[in-house]
Amino acid sequence: MIISFVVGIALAFGQHLLYKSLHHKIEDDEEEKVKWVLYGRALAYFSKVAFGMTCILVYRQRIWTTFRKEALTVLSIDQLFLATEDPSLFFNWEAISLAPLATTMALIMWLIPVATIIFSPGALTFGWYSEIDNARLLVPTLNFSAESFSDWRFPVTMKDGTTRKSLMFYNTTDGLGKQPGFFDYYDQPSTDMTRVTLMNAFSLTDKFLNRVDARQESCGGSYNCTYSTTFLGPGYKCEEVARSTADNANLEELGAPFNTSKLIPDGRNVYFADIEEGDYKKPQDSRITAPGGVPGPDIDLNHLGVFRSEPIIWIGYAVNSTQPLPQDSPFRPNWTHHFDQHIFRCTHYETRYTVKWNYTESLLETDVSHEFLAPIVNTSFSRNEGGSPDWQNPIPPQNFISPYDTQRYKKIAAYHTMGQSLRKFLKGSIEMDPPVPGPSYPRVSSEIAQTRLVSNITSLPMKDLPNQLQDFYTNIMLSLFAAPQMLVVDQEEVLVNRTRFQSSFIYNPKRFWACYAPVIWTTLMILLIGAWNIIKDGTTFSVGFSRIMVTTRNTTLDDISRGACLGNDPFPLELMNTRLQFGVLNDHTEDYVGIEALPGIGHCAFGVPSELSPIRRGQPYAGLPARKHEVREKEKVD
Repeated sequence: MIISFVVGIALAFGQHLLYKSLHHKIEDDEEEKVKWVLYGRALAYFSKVAFGMTCILVYRQRIWTTFRKEALTVLSIDQLFLATEDPSLFFNWEAISLAPLATTMALIMWLIPVATIIFSPGALTFGWYSEIDNARLLVPTLNFSAESFSDWRFPVTMKDGTTRKSLMFYNTTDGLGKQPGFFDYYDQPSTDMTRVTLMNAFSLTDKFLNRVDARQESCGGSYNCTYSTTFLGPGYKCEEVARSTADNANLEELGAPFNTSKLIPDGRNVYFADIEEGDYKKPQDSRITAPGGVPGPDIDLNHLGVFRSEPIIWIGYAVNSTQPLPQDSPFRPNWTHHFDQHIFRCTHYETRYTVKWNYTESLLETDVSHEFLAPIVNTSFSRNEGGSPDWQNPIPPQNFISPYDTQRYKKIAAYHTMGQSLRKFLKGSIEMDPPVPGPSYPRVSSEIAQTRLVSNITSLPMKDLPNQLQDFYTNIMLSLFAAPQMLVVDQEEVLVNRTRFQSSFIYNPKRFWACYAPVIWTTLMILLIGAWNIIKDGTTFSVGFSRIMVTTRNTTLDDISRGACLGNDPFPLELMNTRLQFGVLNDHTEDYVGIEALPGIGHCAFGVPSELSPIRRGQPYAGLPARKHEVREKEKVD
C-alpha cells in the first residue's frame, strides 16, 4: 500500500515536471506535439493505477472488517466484492448505510481516473501566450557627427559591401586631396538625400519612411517592442510673430522681409514664403568653372564655402475663419468671409531629439520631443540705413563656419542640407482670387502643394501650419532610417521592452494540482485507515479464490446454497436476500489445527449471525481441517 502510494506521488510529480518543461515551448511539428501529450497521459494513467492499487488494497482490508461487524445480504456482500468493476453497489441502500466507509472507498476508486486521466492532462494546452521580456539591443539611431569624419575619396563600406552614402555632394579645391591647405566645401544635397526627401514629401500618410523589416531589426525578432533613443540633429524652431495688420510694426522691427499686406484679404496670397534671405550661395563664385568646383588662383579661399548664416524661414498664410464679414467691412465687395492672417518664422537649431518608439505588429507609433540647443549658424543681420536687414553682411564674422574647420564644417553642412531639402518645398506662394465676382480658386506657385502641409480638400495651407512644418521636417529626418546605407544612420544600444504572442504549450500548475491534490489527500486518508485496520486486525486480508473458498466452509452455507452451484445468473433471490456475517462458528464437530497445530481451535467462516462469534485478535485460527483427521474419517465411512 505504501509503495503504491509513493509511486503514485512520484508519477504525479513526473507528470508535473514534464508539463513544466513544456511550458511555453514552441513546437511546430504536429507529431512531436502528439508525442508529448501522450507521454503526459501515460504518466497520468500509471499514476491512476498506483493510487488505485493503494485504495484497492485498503478496500480489501476494510470489507472484511465490515463483514465481521455487520450482517449483510448475499447481494450486498456480492456487490462489495465486485465494487471495483460493478457500480451497482452505489444504488444499494443496505451497503451504503451498513458499510459507508467501504462504499465511500469504492466510490473514490471510481473517481480517481476522472481526476488523473481525464482532468489532469487538461492542465497542458496548446495556444497563444504573451511573452514579456527586455533586452539590451542595438537599434537604429542618427549620428550626424559621422559626416564630420567622412571623406568622399575613401568610401566607407557596410558588411554586405554596400557603399555608405553622404547627405551631400562636395566641391573641392583639390580633387586628389594632396595639395597643402586643400579643403572640400559644400555643393548640394546628394541624390540619396533628395530621393528620401521626395518620397517622404509625396507620401499620402503623415508617417515617415521606414524599413520593411524595421520591427524585426529593432525588436530582435518577431516581437512588439518599445524603447527610446536620443540623438542630436537639425530642427526648426517656429514661432508666430503676427496675427493681423496690427502686428506689422513688430514685423518691421524683427526684420521680416514682408508683412500682412501680402495676405488675403489685404493681398492676393493665401500662402507666401520667403526662405532664401542669407542663404548659402550657389555657385559660390561665378568665376569658378572647373569640374568639381576647383577654384582658380584669383579666388579668395578664405571666403570660399563659408557658412556665413543660415536662412530664416518666413511664412505667411491666411485661414478662412468661416465667419461672414460685416456689411460695413471694406473687404465686403470681394470677400464673403473673414480670413485670419498669420506670419511665423522658423530658425534652424541644433536639436536634441528624444524619440519613443512603439512597434505593434505592422504599426509604428512615435512620440518625438525636441530640445532646441543653439542656432546652427549663430549670426544675425545688420541693418541698412532705411532699417531693412542687410542680408549680404551677417554678423559677427567670428561665428562663421569655415571649411578649414573640417569636422565642425561637415556636420553643419549636413544640417544645412537637411534644411535645404525642406526649404525647396516651401518656396513660392499660393494666390487665391476673391469669390466676388468669382470664380474663386487657388493658383499654386509653390511645391508645398505637393506635400501634406496643404489640405488635399481645400488646397489651402493647414490651420496649424507651424506645428505641421516642424513635424514634417522631423519626418524627413526620421525617414533616413529607410535608407540604412546613409552615413548618418548608426546604431545605439538601448534597453528594449519586448512582447510577443507565441503559439506553444501552456501549462497551468494550479489546474494540475487542483486535480491531483484531492486524489493524494483522499488516498493518504485511505492509506492511514488501511494501516490502522492492519494494526487492529493483526493480519491482512485478500479476496482471492483460495480466501473465499476457506471462508465459506460452513455446512449451513452448503444447505442454503443447494441447487445454485453453477455460478450462473440469475441467482436465486431467496439466497441473495439471506443475511450473512463473517466470524467464528460456535458449534463445530471437527477438530481444526492452526499455525501451531493446536487441536480444538475454532473455524472462521461466513454464516448466519446466530451461529457466529466475534473473531478475536491474536487467536491462531485455522482455515482447514487437519489432513490426518480427514483421512481417518474417510476410513470409518469406508
